[in-house]
Amino acid sequence: MTTKEMTILALLGFGVWVSGAVTFKFGGGALFENGPWVLAASAVAIALAVCLVLRSIMDWRKAPISQSVTVAVIMTLGGLFGDVAYILGFHRITGLSQVTAGAYAAVVIFATAVLFTYALVRQTRAGVSGS
Repeated sequence: MTTKEMTILALLGFGVWVSGAVTFKFGGGALFENGPWVLAASAVAIALAVCLVLRSIMDWRKAPISQSVTVAVIMTLGGLFGDVAYILGFHRITGLSQVTAGAYAAVVIFATAVLFTYALVRQTRAGVSGS
């Protein structure tokens, strides 16, 4: 994979993170402060959405399935670093209770774990392991 392609994927991934951060700023109360069932449903929906985004971007960029894990990591790194700042300043950024930052972090970690699992399964099915 070329440096140019990695940069494009990183920027696309960061764009996905920014759109999520803005959504959470304005809709975070509905997602994170309405009880465990809404939180669980939100986590599953977000996890499925990021898997769909990965697949769609890989298809659009014609990235081989054998690079699914690499693409997933490249696309998530910027957002994961951004999430550190977002969680630390959660109340100031979102206006939500600082306690809600834990629910937000749990959803982010869950969605990222599902995404990495999806990428690994996809890559393994293509006949390429991560090692």
